[in-house]
Amino acid sequence: MDALDQMFHVLVRALQSRQPALLSAPFTVGELHQQILPYRHFRRELGLETNQEYELVLMELLTGARGYLDVDERLRDRLGKELMASSPEPSRVRDFADAHVSINPTALAAIPNARPISPAEQRPSAGARTSFASPVSLAAVNDSANPRCRYCGVDLPMGRPLRFCPSCGQNLQVKNCPACGAEVEAGWKFCVACGKAVA
Repeated sequence: MDALDQMFHVLVRALQSRQPALLSAPFTVGELHQQILPYRHFRRELGLETNQEYELVLMELLTGARGYLDVDERLRDRLGKELMASSPEPSRVRDFADAHVSINPTALAAIPNARPISPAEQRPSAGARTSFASPVSLAAVNDSANPRCRYCGVDLPMGRPLRFCPSCGQNLQVKNCPACGAEVEAGWKFCVACGKAVA
């Protein structure tokens, strides 16, 4: 099993344990890069020494290599050309933060014990994508019936203000810019690193 195979298997395991609905639904490159499979949390499992190696393997995955992901032509062609360059720029992955990809059902079926869950099996929570894509504000922690960490997916304790997840230690008051990946505090409308609007 090489680095690309390993990344796909780790991705499937991460989705199964934290957000199984995304095994059969599209998600963005930005979500994949920053929330679903961030290097800082998965470097040991991926067996990659540097963030640069991680982004190069991620770029290969995002070209649709080996049929692991369903990707659009623009993403496949642009990242494929970048990988073929004499010295590819790994950070080009961030240029496609808004592009949507999904797990290929045939590739998923080839992994033992991996399967998308049916809507009836899903937890009755705020939605399939909120724990990865949206920040947990203090108000959401205090008002929600069952708040969850957007990074690791664990249930957060109730009845006290939370700034950090007690399980993974991530700051719950920030999110990541979809364009460049920089941390953006809750309430900011624009990224201080690249100036792009933050949804």
